Parts: sequence; structure tokens; C-alpha cells
Amino acid sequence: MDDSSHDLNPDAPNEEVIQKWVLEARQGRDDSFAKLIETFAPRLQAIIYRMILDWDETRDVAQETFIQAYRALPRYQPNAKFQTWLFTIGTRKALDVIRRRKRHPETAGLEEADHSGPKMAVEDHTISQNEIIPAIERAVQELPPDQHTAFVLSEYENYSLKDIANLLGGSVKSVEMHLYRARATLRKRLEPYLQ
Repeated sequence: MDDSSHDLNPDAPNEEVIQKWVLEARQGRDDSFAKLIETFAPRLQAIIYRMILDWDETRDVAQETFIQAYRALPRYQPNAKFQTWLFTIGTRKALDVIRRRKRHPETAGLEEADHSGPKMAVEDHTISQNEIIPAIERAVQELPPDQHTAFVLSEYENYSLKDIANLLGGSVKSVEMHLYRARATLRKRLEPYLQ
């Protein structure tokens, strides 16, 4: 997976330093795993939040991701970037949350957010961002899980089709189809806001 467009920040440690921390963590050095958490938690949480739109669940999923990663360190293959491996675990855990919500919609809910902003005229009445942003968030959340994940990673996180295919464990063609269907569904659901 090409993570170059998804690097954390210019001050982030290079892959050599990260691999050193991974090796030390595999040998039981908890301080090295803490450095990995400190380095990757903000970006991981941002991706998870974009997928599930709930900060409490985001923190839980991120924590579960790091716990699973820690337990799986002996199986981690250093020829793969740690960030890719970790974000794959986190993305799949977020997908599990989305699937659970689809099975049990009564437990799903979006956090209330302040979406104040400029207003736009639509069909002789005014719709503010207070109305349209939650409508977009709801429409994205209601997409089938694979479409939802592909859409969020493509549109919000700027992942390439190949990267999304790697994270979802599918082909680039399947990702293209998920994105096509997601966009068609969103256009239809948001049509009242777009006329």
C-alpha cells in the first residue's frame, strides 16, 4: 500500500525508526509500543471517526485496534509498513461497527454536532449547513458497509483505489463498483438538497 499521500506529518519518524520500535515492542518494550501509539493514534482516530461518526466509539475502536495490534505483533511481517498494517486492523474494526449498526439500528446514533455556516437557496426555501451536513452524514452512514468504507476512504481520506482495495481485501474493480454505487445512492438520497 502506498502510504506516501497519507504520511502523518513532516516531523513523524521515518519507517526505519518505526520498524525499530516495532522490533523493540515485540521484545516486550512497552515504551516502544507507547511511541507507536503516540505516533499513529491521531491519524487512526481520524479515519475511524470519518467512518463511524461517534467519538466515544472511535476511541473504543482505536483502543481495540492497538490491543489487537499488540497481541498480533509476533505475526507482523516487517516487509509491510506498520502504518498500513495498523490502519487495516482499524478500518476492519470500524467496518465491524458499521455492520453491527446495520443489524441493530436502534443502537446506532450520530453525535450531535454544530454545523452552523452559510445558507444556500434550494427550491424557494433556505437550507443551512445545520440541515445539509447532518443529512449528508446520515446518507453516508446508511450506505452498505463496503460502499461506506470505500466512500469515506476515497472522499474524506484521499486514499487511492489500490489502497482501498488492500484495506478491504478486494480488487480495484470492486472498489470502483462500491464507489459508483455509493455516489449514485448519495445523489438519489440528497437530491432534495441539490435541486
